[in-house]
Amino acid sequence: MNDINKILDYTSEKSTYPNGLMFLPFKKLGKFQTLYHQGELANKLFLVKSGSVKLCELVVSGNQVIHDIKTEGQIFGEWDALFHPDVHYNKSAIALSDATEIHYIKLSEFNFDNVPNLVTGISNLVLEDFKNIKLRHQRLLNNNAAYRIKETLLNLAQKAGQKFGDETLLKIWLSHDDIAKLADTSRQTVTVVMNELKNKKKIIYSRDRILFRSLSNFHN
Repeated sequence: MNDINKILDYTSEKSTYPNGLMFLPFKKLGKFQTLYHQGELANKLFLVKSGSVKLCELVVSGNQVIHDIKTEGQIFGEWDALFHPDVHYNKSAIALSDATEIHYIKLSEFNFDNVPNLVTGISNLVLEDFKNIKLRHQRLLNNNAAYRIKETLLNLAQKAGQKFGDETLLKIWLSHDDIAKLADTSRQTVTVVMNELKNKKKIIYSRDRILFRSLSNFHN
C-alpha cells in the first residue's frame, strides 16, 4: 500500500471526503493515549483510519466534558486554524480503543487556490460538525435522562456500529461515566438504564463493546 492515503472523491459507508485532501499516516495510539492536549497549537487536521477517539474539554470547574466521539472515516481538528494560524486546540483528543490508527494533514499544506473544490468540501465537513452539535443539543434538551442515554447509544451505533443481520456491534471502550458525560446525566443513572436494557434483552455489553439486538425498536 502506498504510504500516502490520497482521498479523491472517495466515499465510504460512513463518510464522503472533500476532493484534494491528502492524508499521511501519523501514528497508532493505544487505549487512553492522548493524540493532542487542550491548549496545544492546532496545526493539523486528523483522520480516524481505524478505532475511535474522544474529544474532551477540561472546564474551569475541573470537570471533564466529552464533546464527541470520532470514529472510522471521520476528520477532526480546529477548523478555525485553517484561517488563523495562532489557534490552539480547545479540546484534548484521546484514543478509546487499542491500535487506533490516525492519519493527518498539516494545515500549512492546504492550498485553496490550486484545488477549487476544496473550499466546498471543507465547508461541508464544518456544516456536518455543526449539525452533530445541534443534534446533541436537541438531545440534551430532553428532560428524560433515560431517553438521552438511549439516544446517545443509538447515535454511536448508527455512526460506528458493525451490522450483523438485525444486530449491531459497537466496539468502543466507554465507561458508564463517559456515557453519562455524553448524555449529561449521572453515572448511577447510566448504570440503571444499561441494566434495564440488558434485562430487556435490548443489548449485551462489556466495557469495550455493546451488541444491540435491534436498532429499529431500541427505544420501545
